[in-house]
Amino acid sequence: MRFSLNLTIVSVAIVIFSGCLLSTASAQNPQAFVQVNQLIKQGKKDAALKAFSDIVSKYQRSDPETAAEALYQEGLYTQSPAYAGNEKELEDGQDKAVAAWQQISNNYPNTKAASKILSPINDFQRSPLGILEAKIDKRNSTGVMYQIINSLVKLTGSHPNYSYWIAIILLAILVKVLLIPLTRKQYVAMREMQRMQPLIKELQKKYKGQELSQKQMELYKEHGVNPFASCLPSLLQFPFLILIYRGIIAYQYAFVNGKFLWVGSPISFKYPHYIATSLAQPDIPLLVIYTLTNYLTMRLMPAQDPAQQSQTNMMALMTSGMFFYMFLIYRWSSAFVLYWLALNAISIWQQYIYVFRPQRLSRLNQLAADGAASQEIITTTIVDNPSKSVTELNGKPARVRPRKKKR
Repeated sequence: MRFSLNLTIVSVAIVIFSGCLLSTASAQNPQAFVQVNQLIKQGKKDAALKAFSDIVSKYQRSDPETAAEALYQEGLYTQSPAYAGNEKELEDGQDKAVAAWQQISNNYPNTKAASKILSPINDFQRSPLGILEAKIDKRNSTGVMYQIINSLVKLTGSHPNYSYWIAIILLAILVKVLLIPLTRKQYVAMREMQRMQPLIKELQKKYKGQELSQKQMELYKEHGVNPFASCLPSLLQFPFLILIYRGIIAYQYAFVNGKFLWVGSPISFKYPHYIATSLAQPDIPLLVIYTLTNYLTMRLMPAQDPAQQSQTNMMALMTSGMFFYMFLIYRWSSAFVLYWLALNAISIWQQYIYVFRPQRLSRLNQLAADGAASQEIITTTIVDNPSKSVTELNGKPARVRPRKKKR
């Protein structure tokens, strides 16, 4: 009912919108917008969006003003009744509009189109982009994950300087606590596979090809080890992680109020392309720290032989570089990067507890056992062969204490 009333009120704006689009376009580059205006009049939505995209691709280097204007007009179009015929299309249009206008803010900050979407237009210092983001944030506020994150922010006082980043870390801790059973099974399975490596290496010396695979499976069965046990818990975690990701994305416009150390500090406004002005913006230093912790997390996976350790190190380097590239290209918010950084920090601690420390203790116990066994062999041999010296048994010259000279 309300949506129908809104459509009735603004239906007259369709003609006005088309006229404004034509006049504005002609002021920028009249030839570039002829086709897109015809498509809008004909009601061809998908074709019109593709035409806007073609204008941006064509003029992004040679004429940034025209490219930015195309993005601005695309945002106006997807919010207009000419595009939105129902509630679903209205939400889809708002999402497309905010994506287009954020692209102007990120890639064309010095254009006339950027001043249109970033300049305040009311007493609350709200810009057109800010008003649009507030609408989407209000729409997202009904989601369950949004409510969970918002509750954590309120729990810490809703203070811009610390509440938002503490809420992110609390969320990461909550996720890790819920996943403890799966994580523990994964690390136990990894530890069992590492324990089997010396036996696998012996099989590799004796067998090749299909026979080696058969002998390995027999060895796993004999020792009660499932080689795929460490993979299953990881796969079961993905749906849960996707849910958290969607929650942070839904809350991203509220993260505009959040700060974290250098994020949102005065220096961030001097270098906004590198340092985020809020937790809703991408941040390069935080991304670098995340990449280093991701590399360290994978490097903490111990291997039994140098060849396997070399492969693990190379995989850690490649995977960390890939994640850095993805986060950089998709410009994910610093709030999302901080969440993954917190997950990595907890994972490093868990790997130390469940994998690194037990293996280290096992090696120390094995060395102690080998030393005790060697000492027992030497002692037994001395008893059986009293005529032989310790030097002959041990293979090493015995240290002789020098005699003191008499005065």
